[in-house]
Amino acid sequence: MSLKDSFQIFGDRESFDKKERFSLTIGNFDGVHSGHLYLINELKKSSPDTKIALLTFDPHPANFFSHDNAKPLLTSLNEKIALLLNAGVDLVMVQTFSQEFSLLSADDFCLWLKDLFQIDTILIGHDFCYGRQRKGNFIHMKCFAENVGWTIKQASAFKLFDGKTVSSSAVREALLQGDAEYAEKLLGHSYFLSGMVVKGDQRGRLIGFPTANILLDDNLVVPKHGVYACYVEIDSNGKLLQAVMNCGVRPTIASGLKLQIEAHILDFSEDIYTRKIKFHIKKFLRGEMKFNGIEQLKEQIAKDVQKTRSYFMDDRNEQNI
Repeated sequence: MSLKDSFQIFGDRESFDKKERFSLTIGNFDGVHSGHLYLINELKKSSPDTKIALLTFDPHPANFFSHDNAKPLLTSLNEKIALLLNAGVDLVMVQTFSQEFSLLSADDFCLWLKDLFQIDTILIGHDFCYGRQRKGNFIHMKCFAENVGWTIKQASAFKLFDGKTVSSSAVREALLQGDAEYAEKLLGHSYFLSGMVVKGDQRGRLIGFPTANILLDDNLVVPKHGVYACYVEIDSNGKLLQAVMNCGVRPTIASGLKLQIEAHILDFSEDIYTRKIKFHIKKFLRGEMKFNGIEQLKEQIAKDVQKTRSYFMDDRNEQNI
């Protein structure tokens, strides 16, 4: 196999280079949702004395095979890595999912893992498959593991109180329906959009509601168009600012063609151009509307601001992300 140097290491590179033993889990981990966190925590509990490594792939294998019909992702690669490291993973390996890698048989995939890692324990998800044509599964890897001395376990599906299995697809569907609150239950944290603040057309400022505009990665999920209550976080400083977010094409004051992601931060007047911000989406307030004129639009935005204030004043809506 000539896959040397087709991966990147984040986190504890020193332990990897020293060939220390790791406990490993594998997957795409798009969104790093509560099911993923369950898998990581199960591995920690079963391997308290070894460091935790996680193997993931870029691009997403499904998008590699369906490039012209790629599914939107919940997180960028950098965001995914940060979430995984924050979850207590010691090392994240990102393997380039290339044509060569996609042709590995299930046997060759296991041999590649053996050459790459000093594995103590490996934990795989309930639906994890690997190798060319996804022929590798838990039974296949269990046979391999027994021959090379790995401890291997399979995690059960993680389900919410309603009995539904948590998955990245379920999160994606909730966001497309505008159900930010259910998406948050699935994720275990609020869904966020992030980017650098860029100059817009200044129309929000002219009507009394200045906004922070971000450019969104084209590969990411765009929630249902409309208005949301959200928190804005600047430079990942942990301070949460209440805001009204608009996601859509602004049919009243724009051409109605270009997607715009912008937020009016309540009681805020600082200049934050070029700074990195996150919009932590909390609640869908209303769908996108076209108004008869600017005055009608201003009246509605004022109502949106009041709804947002009321939402955050409710004690049940704790300040968390």
